[in-house]
Amino acid sequence: MTDGPDLFPGFRSRVIETPGARIRVRVGGSGPLVVLLHGYPQTGAMWHRIAAGLATRHTVAVPDLRGYGASECLDDDFSFRAMAADVTALIGELGGGGSGPAGDGERDGTDDDTAVVIGHDRGARTAHRLVLDRPGLVRGVALLDILPTTEVWRQMSPEMIRAYYHWGFLARPEIAEPMIADDPVRFLHSALAGLYSPLEAFHPVALAEYEQAIARPGVIHAICGDYQAAATVDLAHDEADLHRRPDLPALVLWGARGKVGAEVDPLEVWRGRLPRAEGRAIDAGHYLVEEAPEESWAAIAGFLERI
Repeated sequence: MTDGPDLFPGFRSRVIETPGARIRVRVGGSGPLVVLLHGYPQTGAMWHRIAAGLATRHTVAVPDLRGYGASECLDDDFSFRAMAADVTALIGELGGGGSGPAGDGERDGTDDDTAVVIGHDRGARTAHRLVLDRPGLVRGVALLDILPTTEVWRQMSPEMIRAYYHWGFLARPEIAEPMIADDPVRFLHSALAGLYSPLEAFHPVALAEYEQAIARPGVIHAICGDYQAAATVDLAHDEADLHRRPDLPALVLWGARGKVGAEVDPLEVWRGRLPRAEGRAIDAGHYLVEEAPEESWAAIAGFLERI
């Protein structure tokens, strides 16, 4: 996998073993821990436009989700609960005393074993599940361009089905996996450009990493497993937790040209799950960090200063 040293100056890569996965994570900077979680169909490279800036004041960890990018899934569990458990292990490894003997990131002697978790797309769903499963581990959460999983399924009108066709398609791996494998790069490009962000928004080195990843059969399997879980076990987990209202700082951002805010007010929806949520729309499509990095950075940096 391309590690894009020009995209993450000063960061190093390492592998963290979790109960069900081997997680590749880029780590850089020093200070309180911030974890950046990517979404479909990308890798941690999506954060390259803001990671270095965050690393001037924080230890920044940028993992690939299990099965995505250069990370491996060992138990074939692609639920958000499993992904959240991976992040729990990562925070335990990197928190409270630095990033260990690899030397990539220092925690300035802090014994704080918590983190701020910032997620986009599938990474944001992982972050939400982590907040529910491990209260107290996350001291602040930012959710980028998503609605709760239960709300997405509730909104599946004909228009939403056309926009979010991949939710149903990818949940049928016996159909989707061989079709994607026939021309994975073409599928990747259509997936990226099909969510209201132009293909030109993606840095060539980051795009090359996404292309390398999607060409790996294990990544195609992971993507389909992820969406299959979202239509089954993830939905059940979220429905069981509808009564819970975690009390922590939360930032909600969404692309003004995407579908997340087309039918509902995302901030109002999320305040029903995270009462302290704040946020706004960003002038972008779905991939707002890459399409509108300055506006996304300003919102995220301001949030970190307030918590």
